[in-house]
Amino acid sequence: MKRYSRNLMACLVACLWLGPVPARADLEVSASVSIHAHSDFYEPLTPHGAWIEVGSYGRCWRPAVATVEWQPYCDGHWEWTDCGWYWVSDEPWAWACYHYGSWVYHPRHAWVWVPGIEWAPAWVSWRVGGGYVGWAPLPPPHLRIAPTFVFVETRRFRERIRPTTVVVNNTTIINKTTVISNVRREERSIGGGKPQKVVINEGPGLEPIRKATGEPVRAVPIQEAVRRTAVPPSVERRSREGKVKGQQQPQPGTEKPALTPERKAPPAAVPEPPKPGAPGKSVQPGQPGKPDQPDKIERGNPPGRDDVGPPRREQPPLPPGPPGRPGRKPPKGQDGPGEGRGHGKDRN
Repeated sequence: MKRYSRNLMACLVACLWLGPVPARADLEVSASVSIHAHSDFYEPLTPHGAWIEVGSYGRCWRPAVATVEWQPYCDGHWEWTDCGWYWVSDEPWAWACYHYGSWVYHPRHAWVWVPGIEWAPAWVSWRVGGGYVGWAPLPPPHLRIAPTFVFVETRRFRERIRPTTVVVNNTTIINKTTVISNVRREERSIGGGKPQKVVINEGPGLEPIRKATGEPVRAVPIQEAVRRTAVPPSVERRSREGKVKGQQQPQPGTEKPALTPERKAPPAAVPEPPKPGAPGKSVQPGQPGKPDQPDKIERGNPPGRDDVGPPRREQPPLPPGPPGRPGRKPPKGQDGPGEGRGHGKDRN
């Protein structure tokens, strides 16, 4: 039990994978697919499933084939490419849901897909050891979700994968394997283009598979592997049109969201300069509420709190008396300059 708990904790740590996902994909490896916003998936995936609201995940897509037994990454095969292991599937939505976004299991809706716009050869984590290779869908970033691994014998890793040929979350196999967490971003020159960042997912690597199968494995260029994946004509057409328009204007979904207008403190009251010879308090540079530097709201203040008090107003000094005569003494019970509250020196 303790060993299983340690393995489970290692899986949870591995599920933190790459950290924050960038605002958009850094590299488009396919000439026929160009994804810039979650809305790019809405129309193409609708015929093959339903868009539903799933708690904190927001708007998700559930495939029509989803049943209690069905699992993602269980109907297809693995292809070794210059970007790692690429998942190939005949499912009509494979171009989107196995190379963008994340899969999560929901107790009510079963497996649902959370949209994302960064491409990868496969969004999975791995376990290797004891003659087995296993993989599990990576959840959305920063979510601690226990992964659901499926396993095959290492010698059969390159064969056609079907739901009936995998072993699901077997504790005995899990205890024999270790987590392989090597999903990363690297700069690569794809198709002879300029170096750009792309997700690499090598999983168990090539040598253990080659040794177990006893067969040579040819590395397929990633653009060739992607080209073999069927893409809906509407997606190809929209991608071509978007690339033409993108030469003159930004692509939809790439604009920065509007920022909340900065809250500013009310302008500080400027005290009247004291008359020559009269008592008064000078303005010290850098003090809040003074004309030298207005109050500013620092970033990170909690909503509804600006930590800025109202500007303090200086008490105007009394006018001086006639030359050669002392000023009039105030009546008894009243404060003169420099006495009482609100006058003279600041007692703060």
